[in-house]
Amino acid sequence: MKRQAEEVDFLMIYEHKVRELENLCLIKYELERRGYKVVIKHIEDEEALDAVKPIYHAKVVTTMACYQNASLEWHAKDFVSFDKVIDMQWENIVYPKDERAGVFKNYTGIGREVVRVSWGEANKRRLLKAAHMDERNIKVVGHVGMDFLRSSLRGYYMSREALFKQYGLPMDKKVLLFASPFYADNLTEQYIAGMCKRHGDDWRDYYAFMMQSEKTILEWMEKLCNDRDDIVVIYRPHPGHIGKHMSEVAERCPNFKVISEKSVKQWILASDIIYTGNSSTIVEAFFADKMCYLLFPYEVTDGYELKLISKGEKIRSYEQFYQSAVGQGGPFPISREAINDIYLVDDVPSYVKFADMAEEVLRDSSYALTREQLGSYRKKQPVGVKIQKMLQKQDWFYDRYRKMLADENCHNKWIEKQRALRRQKAERNKRFVIESTNEQEIAAIVQKIAAQLDEKR
Repeated sequence: MKRQAEEVDFLMIYEHKVRELENLCLIKYELERRGYKVVIKHIEDEEALDAVKPIYHAKVVTTMACYQNASLEWHAKDFVSFDKVIDMQWENIVYPKDERAGVFKNYTGIGREVVRVSWGEANKRRLLKAAHMDERNIKVVGHVGMDFLRSSLRGYYMSREALFKQYGLPMDKKVLLFASPFYADNLTEQYIAGMCKRHGDDWRDYYAFMMQSEKTILEWMEKLCNDRDDIVVIYRPHPGHIGKHMSEVAERCPNFKVISEKSVKQWILASDIIYTGNSSTIVEAFFADKMCYLLFPYEVTDGYELKLISKGEKIRSYEQFYQSAVGQGGPFPISREAINDIYLVDDVPSYVKFADMAEEVLRDSSYALTREQLGSYRKKQPVGVKIQKMLQKQDWFYDRYRKMLADENCHNKWIEKQRALRRQKAERNKRFVIESTNEQEIAAIVQKIAAQLDEKR
């Protein structure tokens, strides 16, 4: 019997759990409340990796980012077919050097054709000027993540007491949160070369800036922890980037903690003072009504300082850092006007605006990608691979193939090659284990959201 792909209205694909999952669950809550079928999957979900033909047919797929053909091929793999694409563009704020036409983050190929989320008017201007996108495909809806900092959803997060108990943190000490913008200090040369290919060879200089900055900031924090036992520093790594130096400080200082779990908003709400660097985390602190300082012991590599950050007051020395930690605070380092240009802030929650937009895209056939566009984004494959994929789409062949893979007594050259490829794939994707989720976890998040919002309707 031929297996049929499951029909869904929206299939939402995410990469980093702490950055995206809660936001997608909030959207899922609203779209399901309106009667739509919504599925959330991690980009390296086991089900997606093993598929040789669509498990789902989605009327609309939402992606983490759709810069070019390879981005969409990575998201879709073989496990989903679709009609339309909405790019969530979680990396909405780009480096100034990325505002030139033709660079990686200004889209090529299929990346020019999809519907794209913009948090505010500043990014929309960039997409029109540098990426030359169709204005109709740019949807300014704000940042859904900021909705969790509205009063209607504040109760979604754990209380400070419950959170600190879970992580063994003292209630009677001042807690400083550093939301790190730095990549890990143990990146491979292959990874660095890949980033240079995307952003230019000067990304290597920017990486050196990050490593130098992190080293100095860790020295500041270790000195503060040794001088003040009434302070606890929580170092939250950039998603997916836990390095060795931060762990070494944690081993030496009992009041310095490295914690990557839970969203940054959870930690912002529970902490006393927030710190960050070349990062949009300062905006989340702003919406949470928490003081946030910018730590910049060195000047940023030319072209890489975010425009929002360039307008802010910065801490340059340990003495300034110490005073910010023990003093009475001061004015917020970035003006409300600068923030408002980048984030759409009004009385209507962004998840509602997103759902309105998603309904429009779903219902309007003019947003559908053409047959030519849908056929253009995949890389051309060797004839042998094409034949194998065609055969694997036949249920009788695929069932036989899976049995041969599982049969330890089967050792022909082709099967051994397939086993080796699967082992390589499993090894490559080990880093995604902490990012993956399941239907039960998603359902629990949606239920927790519903408990807050349904009560207030």
